[in-house]
Amino acid sequence: MKKTLLSAAAFAVAGVSAVAMMPNSAEAIPAFARQTGAACLSCHFQTFPALTAFGRSFKLGAFTDVGEQALIEDEELSLPSVLNAALVLRAQYMVSKVTSGATTTSTRTWAVPTDSNLLLAGRVGANTGAFVEFAGGAGNWQLMNSFDMDGIKVGLNVANTGFGPTAALETTAVYGQHGGKLWGSDVSAVQNIVNAIGNTTSVALWTGNDSFTVQGAMVAFADARATKNAGFVPLIRGTYVADLGGAELLVGATATSGTQTAAVGAANITNGVDAKWLDLQLQGDMGDASYGIYADWVATKSKGVSGGVSNNIFAAGAAGAVGAGAGADAKVDGFGIRAEVKPLHNVMFGVGYMSTKTTYATLAAATAAGAATQAPKFTRTHLAATYEIYQNMELTLSYNNDSVSGGNKTKTTLVDLEALM
Repeated sequence: MKKTLLSAAAFAVAGVSAVAMMPNSAEAIPAFARQTGAACLSCHFQTFPALTAFGRSFKLGAFTDVGEQALIEDEELSLPSVLNAALVLRAQYMVSKVTSGATTTSTRTWAVPTDSNLLLAGRVGANTGAFVEFAGGAGNWQLMNSFDMDGIKVGLNVANTGFGPTAALETTAVYGQHGGKLWGSDVSAVQNIVNAIGNTTSVALWTGNDSFTVQGAMVAFADARATKNAGFVPLIRGTYVADLGGAELLVGATATSGTQTAAVGAANITNGVDAKWLDLQLQGDMGDASYGIYADWVATKSKGVSGGVSNNIFAAGAAGAVGAGAGADAKVDGFGIRAEVKPLHNVMFGVGYMSTKTTYATLAAATAAGAATQAPKFTRTHLAATYEIYQNMELTLSYNNDSVSGGNKTKTTLVDLEALM
């Protein structure tokens, strides 16, 4: 598939809503450009952090590929001759208007800088690579391994990250660490329901090539209700890549189910982990322009355990859910879709829509969780535009219009300037 890999990325004034804020520069870093000698847009579609086929291949290789950069090699040693690092600098200005009944409250916030993170990434050994993001601590951490078995790669990855339970080997641009282009993951249902709960720790055994990936992982989910997490839950994810009329189609499916016990003070609570989702992306060209279409659908529910029903761990993190309890028997589902087009080499536009719903067994349970109705629905309309100054610097303007049934309406405009050094 022909890719439009023209200039791009980062005098970043990126629009994001107050509900979903995540780093959108993960793995789109000059550290990899320094190691490989390749431009940022060799790996990224339209702009960072969405991946091209080459970018996915680089990730499946555990970030070990080097171009002409010298290596220090000896028995059981194969390191780049220099430490490949990058610095993320971001400034943001956000205007938020919240309407509750007949009252509208407006707030304006400057964040300069909102990010000043040090990123270290690249080759650790012949079959091992890493990605670490420091922001006063190792906020995102991934150690990756890859071995070639006659054209099929296999590996074992370990991760602790805020980019979601599949981040140990996530290659799609629908959500998570690769979904931040135009802040598009603001309208990803997976991002707003599953990934919103916080950092996850995962150990994933995986296999894949240019046409498919499969990972089986054990994941420890964060929990807003708990002070300490314990136990891992199984997760399986598969993706398939196909050619569709000259465009590239990628379809993914994920399921995770189990329970984990978390400490709340001196007590323990059982949290149900039951989520399934499908995601789709289509990336291609229209003449001199390029386009991307991204969509996902997710469903979560509380899980039966001996003696009753466990908490639904995702209900507290769902967009539109109120309070840290969200009801022991709440279920959450939703969908999102967005389209992004790049008509010029340094200009992009995006539009998207998302809808999620938290359903309680009774109105009393909804009221206890702070919801105005038994099945509050959250919707978001998203508009964005990006002007790319360099491949490592962009300016983005984003607008989100949020509404909760029986609740507040919020309009958020965000200007984000980001530079990667």
